[in-house]
Amino acid sequence: MTEDGPVESTEAEQETARPQPSRRRLLIVVGTVLAVLVIAVCVGGIAFINAISRVADRIDESERGAERTDAACLELERRLNRLSPPGAAADSRQRAAAVRAENAAIRPFVTELEQIREDRDAHWRDWIESWRQLVDARITYADALDREAGGGEPAFFVAPQGRHGTPVVERLTDDSPDSCGGAIRRLAGPDL
Repeated sequence: MTEDGPVESTEAEQETARPQPSRRRLLIVVGTVLAVLVIAVCVGGIAFINAISRVADRIDESERGAERTDAACLELERRLNRLSPPGAAADSRQRAAAVRAENAAIRPFVTELEQIREDRDAHWRDWIESWRQLVDARITYADALDREAGGGEPAFFVAPQGRHGTPVVERLTDDSPDSCGGAIRRLAGPDL
């Protein structure tokens, strides 16, 4: 054997045992891509789980809000039922006092509505504003009743109009839970 023979085989063995630079780069690229894919799948999964959790929380919050709204409506009706209705008053001054007493019963209700969904959408805020408009119209009517009692012109209740000429009472009736129906009917007719 010549000295060149064993040296050549050792070099050949070293060549096959050592990864070639292009193969090493390929393994690094594939490993990096796989790591990025695993991270992306994990992040996507976490985002998906968070999204589902937020939707479930919103549904729970909406259900709790609906329950609290129903309870507030029923409490408003109980407060109103303890009061003498304006239509039972003997004269204008007593009717004005009865209207004001009912208005005082509405204030805690509106405050409760604001607390239930204080950061809600424009539709909710418009619904609460409709309650305020009804109270404002009733205040105007009570003031007119006081003037009538003092010898002034006859007082008439003017139902408030919302946007686009839609009566506020109609909006309240359409947008309120059934538990508010009795209170709305009573409050919409203080002149009856």
